[in-house]
Amino acid sequence: MSENQSNPGVPGQDPLYAPESGFSLFIKLFIVPAGIVAIALGIFFLGTLALQHPKTAQQYLEELKSDSTSRRWQAAYELSRIMNQGDKIQFDDNLKAQLVSTFAEAKDDDPRVREYLALVLGRLKEKSAVPELAKAVKDNSVDVKVYSLWAIGNIEDAAGGPAALEALSDPDTGVQRMAVGALSSLRYAPAKNALEANLNSSNLALKYDSAVALARLKDEKTILTLLEMMNLKATGKAEDDEILQSAKLAAIEGSKELSNSQLHQKVVDLSKNDPDLKVRDAALQTLKK
Repeated sequence: MSENQSNPGVPGQDPLYAPESGFSLFIKLFIVPAGIVAIALGIFFLGTLALQHPKTAQQYLEELKSDSTSRRWQAAYELSRIMNQGDKIQFDDNLKAQLVSTFAEAKDDDPRVREYLALVLGRLKEKSAVPELAKAVKDNSVDVKVYSLWAIGNIEDAAGGPAALEALSDPDTGVQRMAVGALSSLRYAPAKNALEANLNSSNLALKYDSAVALARLKDEKTILTLLEMMNLKATGKAEDDEILQSAKLAAIEGSKELSNSQLHQKVVDLSKNDPDLKVRDAALQTLKK
């Protein structure tokens, strides 16, 4: 889907900064596409599919091999839903290997099978899945690409770096933004030049994502953009101001990665004068460290 199309459920359409997310991909410094937050944090539910008595991993795996397309993607969904809720489900090495092979073999299946399996593999931090997830970054489905990049970032294996770097050139901005997130999570140094180029992007979400990723790489070329983020002014519109607040919080967190007097002074200023109490508190906490 191109960036000019409007679909509120698609990652990348509406930037959402989430510096405090619990997933390792999004730790403090990554700006999260809204659609992935909905899936990965369990906000998006298909109530009619939820099971009161979850099956075993082996039973779900059998359903993934079913002749019924609907049963396959529903089984993949249920696995991701249960894991995202924090419920315990047992996967031995054999089952994990079968999940990886099922993901690989589902490339011509309903894309939802691969989307939800990517979330499962990412949640499991299954390193053996990285080669197949890297291939999936070139899938025909935008969502498969996005979820595969999420998984690569959450697994935090540098072997996924080249695929994430290549995805920065994807025509879809949601894919580009998740690629930045994966590279940020991996602290993938070979991406520095490409991320620096994004600092000139007219897409502010992509620009700010890249600034935060570069902060994790301790790249001083991001300093001016971090200052720009910290200088954002409230608009009086609640939804926009929530995004601006989160951008400031992300920039404050990014400043911790760099020893720079300008950034330090701006954090001091925010701690004393910013009208947003949450921003002021974040700045104060940063100064204490």
